[in-house]
Amino acid sequence: MILARDEGLVCAFCPELDLVTEMATPNEALEDMLEAMQDYAEEYLEELEIYQNCPKRDHHLPYIEAIAACKDAWDIRMLIEIKHGRIQV
Repeated sequence: MILARDEGLVCAFCPELDLVTEMATPNEALEDMLEAMQDYAEEYLEELEIYQNCPKRDHHLPYIEAIAACKDAWDIRMLIEIKHGRIQV
């Protein structure tokens, strides 16, 4: 995950899942991304056949399975590596 400033806000970008959030502070951006990852994992698994047959989303399954195995946001946080830098989306 990459955390970067963007016009006074902080963007959190997860390139593995192609997810982006934008909040006022780094902590808010991180928390929002953790929630987005959890929500996406739940949706992916509910619609597994659709996502697995989508060329832009089929490679997400190993990440989704790892997220789904987590008990809470702390476990998801332990899965990710946070880098600070610039993003181009």
